[in-house]
Amino acid sequence: MKWVDGVGTHSTLDEGYDFFITDKWKKKYHFKISTFEGGPGFISEAIEVIDKKKDNEPRIINVLNDFDSDVEKSELLLKAKIKREINQRHLKSEDGYLQINDDWQLRGKISGNDNMTDTEFNTMFVIDGKRITIEHFLKMIEPFGGFNFKFKIFDPSDDIE
Repeated sequence: MKWVDGVGTHSTLDEGYDFFITDKWKKKYHFKISTFEGGPGFISEAIEVIDKKKDNEPRIINVLNDFDSDVEKSELLLKAKIKREINQRHLKSEDGYLQINDDWQLRGKISGNDNMTDTEFNTMFVIDGKRITIEHFLKMIEPFGGFNFKFKIFDPSDDIE
């Protein structure tokens, strides 16, 4: 843990160890994993190591545990969570555009946006490791006009079933 102005900082990409995993479609992923003190306990964090392309964003996956938890067990839970996430697909490519796939569900992360070239919003979604602007998200849900929906927000360390 590094301390800057009395605040602890940590870089999983710099301080973590390499973890490689393959999804059910035989695509290989590279993550950096680290466990560190944060808030009410230990955070085990995985950050996907990617080639940064325009629409790719790294997945960031967390597990929060008490201070008396076993670090190895926490990291095993994190690895299981990584496996669940990479084995889900929520998007499909249709006519060159990303669309909601046939099960009509989306899971992802609400994230800050530092690339304002194609959006006017400081917020974006990361779904299946893809950067989805607010405008693109609206285009994705347009075909569902008249349908009902449920939007629920989860803590980053919670599992989304």
